[in-house]
Amino acid sequence: MYDFDLKLPENQILNEKKKKTSLNSETKFALKIMIPAVLVFIFGILVPLVIGILISFTDSSGITGYFGSKVTLLNYHELLTYGGINGRHFWQYTYQTLFFAVSAVLLEFGLGLIFALLLNKDFKGRGLARATLLIPWALPTIASATIFRYEFLSPLSEYGVFNSILGLFGLREISFFGADALTLFSLPAFIPFAPFITHIDISFTMISCIFIDVWKTTPFFSLLILAALQVVPEDLYKAADIAGANGWQKFSKITWPMIKPGVGIALVFRMMDAIRVYDAVVIFRDDSVKSMTMQAVDFWSRSQKFGLSSTVAILEFILIIIFAILITKLTSRKSGKKSEKKIEKKLKIQLKIDQTPSEIHEDALKTQRKIDLKEKFSKSKDKEIKEIDKIKKISVSPILKTISPSMIRNYKRKRKINKVIFVILIISMCIFCALPFIWIVIRAFRNPFIAQTSFEMFPKFPSLEGFQVVLGQSDLYGVSFSRALLNGFILAGTTGIVVLIVGSLTGYALAKFEFPAKNLAVLTIFTMTSMPALIIVIPYFIQVKTISGIIPFLDLTDNLLGLVLPYTAFNLPLATFVLRSFFEEIPEDLWKAAKVDGASNFQIFSKVILPLAIPGLFTCFILVFIAAWNELLFAQIWLTSDENHTVPRAILRFVQNPLSLQADWDTDLVLMAATAISTVPLVIIVLIFQKQIIKGITSGAVKG
Repeated sequence: MYDFDLKLPENQILNEKKKKTSLNSETKFALKIMIPAVLVFIFGILVPLVIGILISFTDSSGITGYFGSKVTLLNYHELLTYGGINGRHFWQYTYQTLFFAVSAVLLEFGLGLIFALLLNKDFKGRGLARATLLIPWALPTIASATIFRYEFLSPLSEYGVFNSILGLFGLREISFFGADALTLFSLPAFIPFAPFITHIDISFTMISCIFIDVWKTTPFFSLLILAALQVVPEDLYKAADIAGANGWQKFSKITWPMIKPGVGIALVFRMMDAIRVYDAVVIFRDDSVKSMTMQAVDFWSRSQKFGLSSTVAILEFILIIIFAILITKLTSRKSGKKSEKKIEKKLKIQLKIDQTPSEIHEDALKTQRKIDLKEKFSKSKDKEIKEIDKIKKISVSPILKTISPSMIRNYKRKRKINKVIFVILIISMCIFCALPFIWIVIRAFRNPFIAQTSFEMFPKFPSLEGFQVVLGQSDLYGVSFSRALLNGFILAGTTGIVVLIVGSLTGYALAKFEFPAKNLAVLTIFTMTSMPALIIVIPYFIQVKTISGIIPFLDLTDNLLGLVLPYTAFNLPLATFVLRSFFEEIPEDLWKAAKVDGASNFQIFSKVILPLAIPGLFTCFILVFIAAWNELLFAQIWLTSDENHTVPRAILRFVQNPLSLQADWDTDLVLMAATAISTVPLVIIVLIFQKQIIKGITSGAVKG
């Protein structure tokens, strides 16, 4: 008896040791598979960030070298308080960036919320509507800007769509951009040097930039809000309907309080992107309207003032952090349970009822069925009155006791009107998203060698000549477009594969294991998404140049492979959160069963987890491929030679090349052909796999 009692604690101790040993082995495995992500973060983000901060405190330039000759605060003084030409431009472009970001995000939020509420309903053709919503997102921003700059917003003399429509109604032409663009209004702004108060002109060029960004980004914003809407229980809406709540009451008391945190995350992501805007502004080449990113690029490429360029990037990053904190504070809620109780309490007060929404829902199910049945089969007034008498016998809510035949007729009429309005809104949303893309495809088949003499809704001279010009010439006025297509596939494909490898390991570690500093790892990955590309690309260039000075064969400047690391760093956060959500959906029992069978952690990952996550991996690859394919800023600074241009870089080079104006064919039509070639394959892929892409975006972006 005593022997048994004495041995029992020893067995327990041994079991505890085994558990601790097992836990330690799993922890070690999780930390090991996190190493690739750590290396990407160190060399792709952290080291360039430190270099960028250091350079901002030096006189780094083309004369003094990348690291400068002395440590100084003159860069910050010159931009913030000195009042010279660089300082005046800095404050002008900063306020313009703020106006652009706030205006664009507010418009995208409003439209995105409407689109998300529409797509959250169940209706025939919802899959097609969601697929249409993804079209603008799939297009490179520079391609979107090109479409509007050269087709929709161009002058009447160039047969721009908007001005041609104005001409049909006898209205005056509008200069949407350029030196003739009308100044709509001026905003007072504070500057920390004399005269201390200045005015920032907001012209049609700025409105055009905002319009382009809204069209391009609203669909992505809609998907993020749509993901947040999935957390709202349907029973609350049904209960509110039975209680007599109108649409605004349901939205303000149920929908908004519950989706506010998710919408806050979406707002943070969008504000980050809007502040670092570049593509949508650079296409207009208007010196009166620039962003902070454009000023930093000018310092780098035109005047070779590397210190000032890094300083602008640092100040832009600080601005992003301020807005991220502000938006998070405004959209956060204290706790889920308290919030739900608060929502329920507000709903009761607003509707002036004695029962909770859930109680109403449970008591009124039979009543709701009777009402639906009556709507379907009522043929005479006498039958309606009989069914109403039956309904009144069920005591559910004072609101239901007041039902009359006229109320039912009004209800039916209201439902028909709402259905018509809903259909109109869905069609309008699809037209808004798809029309510009359809337009470039149509225009791409117009013969560019026959001069256009009037506005053409459809091509008068259909031809494939535009595609032959783009692909048939080895050098398209400084741009080899066929080579740019190949470069894009190589760079985007390589980036996608690397991100899948690193992201799957990182996502698996975060989904299935607990290890020290896990929360810190998640926070670090999220922080990587907030980094402006500008704050990394210039220091990264200097980093590679410095290393190549020591080890010459590692010089990857003006090399496609040199962009794989920064592209991986910037796409890794989204990939990690997307794959993490897919891994979390895999039943835990499979993992435990494989563990019992003696499989190692890596065997479980490679033979059990990965095969089940193939849809997630494929979705992730598409998301990363499109992001890398569409990237412009890194490509513009890094890839200087013509043979290494990617598609967005080639389009920008073609637009900026003065030789394009001297061509013997219509450059706008050839540009549409080039844009169609670079975007149609992506759009087709997005339309085919729209369900997987939407699932990946919504689960990764908001849950993460």
